[in-house]
Amino acid sequence: MSGPENSYRMLVLLEEPVSGSKPEDEKKVHEFMDELVLPFNVDEIDQLNSWFDKFDEQICIPNEGHIKYEITSDGIIVLILDKEMEPLVSQVRSFVEKHGNREDDDDEKEDD
Repeated sequence: MSGPENSYRMLVLLEEPVSGSKPEDEKKVHEFMDELVLPFNVDEIDQLNSWFDKFDEQICIPNEGHIKYEITSDGIIVLILDKEMEPLVSQVRSFVEKHGNREDDDDEKEDD
């Protein structure tokens, strides 16, 4: 069964240290920014890998040290951005919209 209920979902959070916490046991607070539906289902691992190769290249690598993500086996991706990187949220949204078409991946597989 496929459909939106089986699609990967990206939860976008902003992270900032709690003021007054000691550096050795720094506490952080997270602010929920958005939930984005990705263009593939939980069982489509190859599409996930291909999509994240582009995401890493265009979003993560240029912002290394300020962005991290965790991908779970049940279709949830938690993307955490440093609070000062809040403008990057709109770039992430744009990336998901731009790369939300399955045919985009097919066009780039001409190298195979």
